[in-house]
Amino acid sequence: MSREHDPDTQQRPPGRTVILAFHKVQPLFSYGATNFSPSRLKNLLTLLTQRGFRLVSLQEAIDRGEPKTLALTFDDGYAHLGDTLPVLIQEFSFAPTVFIPTGYLGCDNSWDYSSVFRRTRHLDAAAITDLAAAGVEFGAHGHRHIDLTKCNDKELRDELDCPKKILEDILGAPVVSLSYPFGRTNSTVTEEASRAGYRYGLTMRFPKPTDLPIATGRLPIYGYDTMFSILQKVEGGRLYALENLKSSITNRLSAGTSLWRQITGR
Repeated sequence: MSREHDPDTQQRPPGRTVILAFHKVQPLFSYGATNFSPSRLKNLLTLLTQRGFRLVSLQEAIDRGEPKTLALTFDDGYAHLGDTLPVLIQEFSFAPTVFIPTGYLGCDNSWDYSSVFRRTRHLDAAAITDLAAAGVEFGAHGHRHIDLTKCNDKELRDELDCPKKILEDILGAPVVSLSYPFGRTNSTVTEEASRAGYRYGLTMRFPKPTDLPIATGRLPIYGYDTMFSILQKVEGGRLYALENLKSSITNRLSAGTSLWRQITGR
């Protein structure tokens, strides 16, 4: 397989649509860098809307790319989103996209090394249905949450086809978006994703002017981020390149999960 896409180090073009990437949204302390509490998320959405951003769906963000528009995505499909997102949707009137690793529906995140300290459950089928009725859109996040660039041909097909079918059976609607686990992809993976019927593929690297819908960059939001650092990312401030570097390093540390799985056999 070809090498995965390198992180972009260029400043984001002004006026480009912003796609934010979150993971956990828990009020409790969470080990690792991926938790962003519900109160902080509410404050962030308030700030961004006050600064003139309009919250849109993922499809609109990618297809239309209008200035000052912003989409929210949530990887890993944790169960606590069932409490958090409906409240925010009611207040801010937006359509977030949640990406589900379907092999763990209703199970805890034993695949993640952070589960050593505290287990976190994933959404089950009933909760997915309820959230869809509340306005949440859903996409695939692989089946077993493994690095797709490391898969053989059969594994790759299964990791792309299986979650699409499972989610479509739950939702009764087409599933056309995919978040690559760990944000890692390459030309082989994107070609197979297109073959499987996905229109949109999301990475965990900053966006590039040359992005295609099937390999689109996002702005990751981590627990250590401040409102200032997030605005640097979203508005392309002077420290945009520094924030890009910080996010790239943090994402590379997610390789610890792959090592954890090799050690534990999970």
